[in-house]
This record gives sequence, structure tokens and C-alpha cells, in this order.
Amino acid sequence: MNNLNIIKKSGRKFLALSVCVLALSSCQLDYENKSAINPDNVWQNETMIQAYLTDIYSGMVPGWSSTSDTDTDLTTDSNDSMSEWLRGVNISASSRGVNFDYGIIDKINYLLEQMETVPESVMALKDKDAVVAQAKFWRAYRYWSYVKDLGGVPLILKSQDVNDLPSLMVKRSSTSDCMAQILTDLDDAIQALPDRWSSADYGRIDKCAAMAFKGRVQMWYASKLFNRSNDKGRWETAYQTNKAALEYAEKNGYKLMDKFGDIWLTKGKSNTEALIFRHYKYPDSYYDMNQYLPEDITHGWACRQVPQTPQLLAFPLKDGSSMAIYENEEYKSQKLDVNRLSTDAAYNADILNKLVNEMDSRFYDSYSVPGCDFPSLEIPAGQYFWTSYVKVTPFYKAMSNIQLERNAGTTHYGSFFPLKAITPGLNNADSYKGENNAISLRLGEVYLNLAECAAEAGHINEALGYVAAIRKRAGIDKGAGAIGYGLDVYNTIEGVRRLLYNERAAELSQENFRYGDLRRWMNFGNINAQKHYNNLYVVFNGDEEEAGKFDWTRTLEDAETQKFFHIDFVPNVKQVEVSTFNISTKHWFGAIGDKTMGANFDNDMSQQNNEWGGSFDPLK
Repeated sequence: MNNLNIIKKSGRKFLALSVCVLALSSCQLDYENKSAINPDNVWQNETMIQAYLTDIYSGMVPGWSSTSDTDTDLTTDSNDSMSEWLRGVNISASSRGVNFDYGIIDKINYLLEQMETVPESVMALKDKDAVVAQAKFWRAYRYWSYVKDLGGVPLILKSQDVNDLPSLMVKRSSTSDCMAQILTDLDDAIQALPDRWSSADYGRIDKCAAMAFKGRVQMWYASKLFNRSNDKGRWETAYQTNKAALEYAEKNGYKLMDKFGDIWLTKGKSNTEALIFRHYKYPDSYYDMNQYLPEDITHGWACRQVPQTPQLLAFPLKDGSSMAIYENEEYKSQKLDVNRLSTDAAYNADILNKLVNEMDSRFYDSYSVPGCDFPSLEIPAGQYFWTSYVKVTPFYKAMSNIQLERNAGTTHYGSFFPLKAITPGLNNADSYKGENNAISLRLGEVYLNLAECAAEAGHINEALGYVAAIRKRAGIDKGAGAIGYGLDVYNTIEGVRRLLYNERAAELSQENFRYGDLRRWMNFGNINAQKHYNNLYVVFNGDEEEAGKFDWTRTLEDAETQKFFHIDFVPNVKQVEVSTFNISTKHWFGAIGDKTMGANFDNDMSQQNNEWGGSFDPLK
């Protein structure tokens, strides 16, 4: 029996389970238990239908990812080694293969079939249409998750007879056919979904979210990964879709949150930016923050997404200028000179002050700075959290080990730590009670998607205007120029591409976008050129004994305190030469996994992608 069959057969078990659970947990359901557990009765009760749909949501809405962007140069975890994929070794279809899981698709297809016969006596037509629309959105979402990684996949839109084995051996559809179906489902959803949901249904997919997601899909399809000839027609289509999405969302009350850091803390409709998100509220729903926090203030793990030099410098300064190492001189950047850091004390002091006091506000809402406030009760009252370092043999020791007297054994590979997933006001023991919003689509992304599409379609100044709105919210000085915010210098297509390379890394840090962006741009070159994970360490000028006498109530924001510290550029934080970037530029699409190749395709290599020894072309 093939893999799709196994998954699809098990997918419908929810029917019996949900009937049983809901019947036991409520005495108010108008439900006739005709035969103990009868799945057919689900479709005779509106509450049960909504429960079935909610189960689809629970399996689809992403939560927080503790390893966000660790498959790029932006962040690294606390392990000493680098993955084989990043090092370009042992690359094979077996090691990089994706095996299909059609469980959610099966549930959706089954729901759609059953909804065709649900009478208005059970559910009003508008409510029925809304259920169908949400299901179609999630089917498109799920299929897109495969298509963006693999190209075309088996396109299954109806329930299958598990006893008819030949009918289960479905070949891959072309990428273009899959795209057509994804867009059809999204268009159907957009047509029937409400503009916004009422408070009781807050968090469900609305028309604005579906339009914005369609814009993301079309931006990907217009990008180099799928559009090797750079067909401007695709970009124009994506531009029009994203523009319509932004305008419609803002017409219906969505807008950029005034304060960037509030996006992940504000609940309910007061959050005007979140479009698709997972809501957490302890004790009903929560996540463990251990893998986001420095080891000194967790109860078991060290941070797994420590920002590295490219991430820190992706953020512009308050005046709109950039220190990003990837910047070209033609864009008038203040490109960081890492060699000068070790030879020019005044320059070193200036860079330290810039990182502590002169970055745009998103930087400080996204990452903690050593010697500044940190939102944890583990920091003694009146003290700041000193995640700086002392130089010891053979490497560095975290000052926070000395400050909190905890002697954590892990080197964190950085002085700055992520904040977006950190729920303020918790101590070590309660650090598993994370409640921040996990947002997978928000208006800030829509602005940047539209900026990219506008630029590629030839609307350069309009594109820069959308980035200007993002930078205005970030508190960047408008300054001189027709557009301002440090953006006028980027007024060419190459300029906008360079701008967005960093702007997306800044605005969307910790949100799991970077690897996808690099894939669709087909750009791993900057990563490979760096060779290693590298970082800027804030280092105490004295030795370990002197660090033990430091006044922890001092803040690094103070100019006098800064005199006790300097910046070290660490070119290889892993300290082993084998941890060298060499990401393959021959494998832009994933491989079909061994399990799926055997069970679904009988190892027919016409179903394997052509980058992995097969003949399937994901570009057709």
C-alpha cells in the first residue's frame, strides 16, 4: 500500500475521535448519537463541522521556530558543528529528501465533499461558504508548502478509495498545473471569505489574509527560482496582486503597528498587523522559551538562534545609513571595516556606540544588547544583563556567567540575543510559559513583498516608498532626499535588490524567511564567501578577576561605561575549520524522499527532480 494511502486512511480518524471527544465534553450539543460513534453525524451538526475545521487549523498554523534562520549566515545555534548541508558534504536525495504527508489535504478534501450535502437547516449558506473558503485556503497553503520546495506534486482534490490501489498511485503534476490549482483555491477563498471576522472568530483566515498570501505566492513564482528568464509579466501580476492586498487590508482596518516590538505582544484586534498567526495563552497554549534564551537564564538549553554579524548589520542606523558588509560603496554605506576594529581604538569605540545607541528601533526590539535591560525576572533588581565577554584562554567566557554565578558551560557565539519570542516577566522556572504571538504573515511583510514586486515591474520610486513606510515606523530619520530615510541612493533596480537583501533580514528577523528568500533569489554566494559564522563580540577590557568586581548596575548605554569595553570581530565563532560554508548551488529544489519514491512512485526516476538524478523538471 503506498504512502499516500496510509496517510489518507488515517486522516479521517479525526471524525470518530472528534465526535467522541465533543460529545463527552459538552451536554449542550444538539446531537443524536445514533450508533455510539457515527462519523456521518458530524455533518448534521454545525458545532461539529466547526470543530473539524478547527482541527485543520491546529495542524496548519505555524508556531515559533527555535532554529529560525540557522540554515543561513544570519544566526547559529549553540552546537560546535555546522550542518552537512551548510558545509556541502554528503549531499544526496536520501539526506535532503522530502516525504509527502497528505494527512491535512485528505481532511480538507473530505470536508469539501461532505459540505456539498450539508443542508441550510444545519448551517446557513453564508456560514457554509465560509467553511468551504477556509478549507480551500488551507489546501492551497499546504500545496504551496510542497511546490515552493519541490516543484509539482501529486494533485489530489478528491477523496480516494483506499481499496482501489491503482487509483492511489498518483504521479506528480507539473508545477504550472499545481500553481493553477493553488491560485484557483485562493481565488475561491478570497471570493467567499469575510473582510474581517468578528471577535468571536478572531484568528480565522479572512479575505485580507488570503489576498496577502496570494501575493506572497505570486512573488515567489515571479522570482528567479521559478522565473529564470525574468519574465516581467509575472512580476507585474505579482505587483498588482500585492498592491490590491495592501490596499484592501488597510481599507479594512489593518495597519502597521505604531511600535515594532508590540507586534508580538499585543493580543486580539488591537494587533492591527497580524494576518496569519498562532495565539498563545498559558495554560491553554504555550511554548518553551529555553531555546531562545541565554543558557544562564533558562532551565535546560542555550539559545539556538544567536544573531551573527550579517544579521546585526542588516539593520540600518537611525540616519538610514548602513554598516552592512555586503553593501557596495556606490550606495554610500558606512560598511564595517573589520580589520580596522583591531587597529583603531577610536573607530572601535564608535562602532560599539553605534551598536548600543544608534541603530534603528527595530534592532533594539528584536535583539537584546549587553549591559542593557532584559525582560527576565532572573536578572537581579537594579542590574542590567551583561551578555558581554571576557577574553580567556583559549576563547571567551560570558560575563553573565560571572554576574549570575551560574557557570553555564555553553559558549553562546554572540553578545546579542533574540527577543521576538521572549515573553517578559518570567523567571527561570517559568520560562516554558511563552505566550508571544507567532506570526507567519503580517502587514510589514506585505509592504516588503510589494516593494520587491513593484521594483521588478519597473516602479522603482513606488517601491522605495513602501520601504520608506517601514523605516518611518522604525523611527529612522527622514533626512534629505525626495524619498528620505536613507533610501534615495537605492533608486535603481540593482539598488532596490541590494536594499531588500538587508531590509528583509532586518524587518523579518527570527520569522523564518531568510533561507526561502535566498533560494528564490538563487543567492548563496554571499554566505559561501564568508566561509564561517562570524560575529561581533562585546568584550571587557580587563581579565576575569577584574570582571568579578564589575558594577552590574552600570549600563553600556553610558559613554563612560563603554570605555571598559571594545568590539572583537570573531571570524569563526565555531573555532573549527571544518565548519566552513559551502552550500550547494546545484540543488535549488529539494529531492523527493526515499520513502515517497518507493511507496508512491515505485522508484520511478521520472518522478525525481532533475537536480537529483531524475528527469522531473520543476520549472515546467
